[in-house]
Amino acid sequence: YIEKDASINEEIDRLRLASTSSLVSRQDVIIVASVSCIYGLGNPEDYKSMMVAVAKGQTIDRDEMLMRLIDIQYERNDVAFERSRFRVRGDCVEVWPSYEEYGFRIELWGDEVESLAIINPTSGEVISQQDHLFIYPAK
Repeated sequence: YIEKDASINEEIDRLRLASTSSLVSRQDVIIVASVSCIYGLGNPEDYKSMMVAVAKGQTIDRDEMLMRLIDIQYERNDVAFERSRFRVRGDCVEVWPSYEEYGFRIELWGDEVESLAIINPTSGEVISQQDHLFIYPAK
């Protein structure tokens, strides 16, 4: 039981966003929640259309990708790496989705996606390499 509070609880917000991203990206999802949890979700098709998909080997303009992240309410912060933010270091873009407990690292070579990884947001340690990453809206 999580006590109701007028302020936004960061963990509840993360779980709500994780549930929403699972609903639009997977077929095997069942969510049990109170009625108040589903208010304000919006149209699932709109949510899905805002997703930023990145694949290894894909040709992508870095600046265009950064603008897409800003469009879906991520904030650029090259110093403090926190949920709903991204940072840029040369050809490396790190994104910490608001619905995840880990971050994503996108390494570019020019306009080509060279590698994708799931990382520990605190240490930067690579947890696993990926072929695809899907980044859903931050809010």
